[in-house]
Amino acid sequence: MPKGVSLSPDAKRAYVTNFGQHNGHNIDIYDAETLAHIDHIDLPGNVVESVLSPDGTTIYASNFLRNSVQLVDVKQKRVVREITTGTHPKILVLSPDGKQLFAANWSGNSVTQIDIASGKVVRTLPAGLNPRGMAMTRSGTLFAANFNGASIDVFSGAALGTRNRFDACPIPRHLALSTDEKLLFISCYHDSMVHAVDVATQKVVHQLHVGSSPKTIEVSRDGRWIWSADYGKETNSVSIVDTEDWTARVYAVPGMDHGSGLTIYPDGKRALVTGWYDNHVYLVGFEGSGGNPGAARAKIARWINRPKHD
Repeated sequence: MPKGVSLSPDAKRAYVTNFGQHNGHNIDIYDAETLAHIDHIDLPGNVVESVLSPDGTTIYASNFLRNSVQLVDVKQKRVVREITTGTHPKILVLSPDGKQLFAANWSGNSVTQIDIASGKVVRTLPAGLNPRGMAMTRSGTLFAANFNGASIDVFSGAALGTRNRFDACPIPRHLALSTDEKLLFISCYHDSMVHAVDVATQKVVHQLHVGSSPKTIEVSRDGRWIWSADYGKETNSVSIVDTEDWTARVYAVPGMDHGSGLTIYPDGKRALVTGWYDNHVYLVGFEGSGGNPGAARAKIARWINRPKHD
């Protein structure tokens, strides 16, 4: 059950969090170009998602069973600090300056703010039902998607003490901001759509159908592409939205069983996506952007005809 995938700041290493692994082999480390397996990290509990520090020396990992965030030294591959959060933390985001970490507490209906330097909880922000996806602007406004609340919480102002809430699509799963931070993108899991919300008016200005049940979304550095990992078995796909003409394309990924985590390479034309039930990570890209499609398909052929998950 590989849940999420993160790239090191230099895009040379990929880190996959294995939700189904308890008390060991929770994070796999790969060469980001060849996908050769390099190593793994053993942690107590089970890891949901991860983000890396701006300098790439620390992995921040949310731990579902231990209700905590673990700070993992990348070189030593061990926990150097563990911080208690709310119940069942999932998505993590860093503040733009890398000094604050936010954890969405799925069963706690809250968001925990952690000061990285001190390793202490700064505050707990009340959220809606089952908060999950989050995004933060450079000016310090935090958005949190309430997965079973069909809404987005907006925290702003001093100590993030001002909370505003606006309605969203049914089951908003993940959030991302446009590079100019004028648009908030929402993966609408129930409707198999991506919505673009005008941040100033909090109104939907673009709606696009993508693959079945989109989970993780991410925006390319140049702002051109929105990538989506599509969890639904109807498509088992990666979708890409072009923000120049607001069209979407859906690419079925051979062998992938329920796309889950996703991260984009710096060029914006390649991404890593995890298959929740097939236990693999895939490098997907635009034609001509590198890799070896023939070799990849040969590997996929080894498991593509396996018995399907019920």
